[in-house]
This record gives sequence, C-alpha cells and structure tokens, in this order.
Amino acid sequence: MRERLIRATVECIAEKGYGGATTAEISARAGVSSGARVHHFKAKLDLVIAAVLFTYEEATVESVRAAVSPAAAKDPLRAFLEDTYSFYSGSRFLIQHEVINAARTTPELMQAMQPAANAFRAAVNAAWLQAFARAGHSADWSEMAMELTVVLVRGLALGSSLRGRERDAEVLRLWMIVMSSHPDTGISSGKRAPATR
Repeated sequence: MRERLIRATVECIAEKGYGGATTAEISARAGVSSGARVHHFKAKLDLVIAAVLFTYEEATVESVRAAVSPAAAKDPLRAFLEDTYSFYSGSRFLIQHEVINAARTTPELMQAMQPAANAFRAAVNAAWLQAFARAGHSADWSEMAMELTVVLVRGLALGSSLRGRERDAEVLRLWMIVMSSHPDTGISSGKRAPATR
C-alpha cells in the first residue's frame, strides 16, 4: 500500500504539478481510503517527500547501470550524454524540478530534497567517472566533460519542455562534435579514447 501511494503521488505531480496534486486524488489513484493513507503518510508533504526520494532512488539505479553497460565501455561520453538526456527529459526530473521550486518556500521540503539530490549526483558521478577511467580518460577531462554535459542537457531539457523537443537530437549531435574538438590530452598510456563523433 505504501508503494502504491508513492507511485500515485509521482503520477499526480507529473500530470498536475505540485500544486495540483491533492491527497484525495492520490488516495483515489492508489485505491486506498483517506484513513489508510494517513496511517502511512499524515500529510501531503510526507507523500511528496517520499515520492521525490523514490524518483531519485530509481534514477540512481538506472544511471549506475548505464555506466557499466557495453555502450559506456565503447564510448563513455556518448553513453553519458544519452543517459543524462534520458534523465533530464524524463518525468522524474520534471517532478523533482516541480518540487524544488516548491521547496524554496517550504523549509521541510528543502531539508529532505537537498541530501537526496546530492546523494544522487554523487553516486552517478562516481559511477560515470569509473566508466571514463576504464576507457583511459583522465579524471580532470572526465569531470569537465561530465559537468559541461549536465549543464547543457539540463538547460536543453528545460527549454524543450516549453518549445518542444524537435531540435534536441541535433543539439546533442552538435555537442558531440564540439567535444571531439577538445580531446582528452591526459589519456592513460596504452589506452585509446573512443571516437566522439
């Protein structure tokens, strides 16, 4: 029942936003009574916090899995770009972005969000830095490439949520070309970095 309520909260926020997600609709979607819901979550804030933590946990698992995939072994930059775009253009980030905005004026929400967001980024960065290292890339170049990619893709995803995603693929293609013109000069001896085009 607890997981049904959390998943229902995720769905409601994704569809109606933080403000439009009501405990009544969440309970209805989960197929539980208000009394049963209160047994697990006393207020909307508790539901929202649990839902956001759930999205971060799911996203962490998926990204860490992608970092050890054959695609990451072949071309870690392209694989990282695709994984990053998948996250930021998906419903999980949409939900997290909604809640982050609400957290600006809700201290309890911010206190729950910040550690979860930091843990997500730390776990994902660690997994992908290992993927880049296995391909022979230097730590400095890998960190720079990852940070710039995240900044680009996050901005692209937010902008595309307003104007549509028709040009996203072209922007990502151009980003790979840009990165190919800034190769890793600190590649480990005996290893060759994969092509980035």
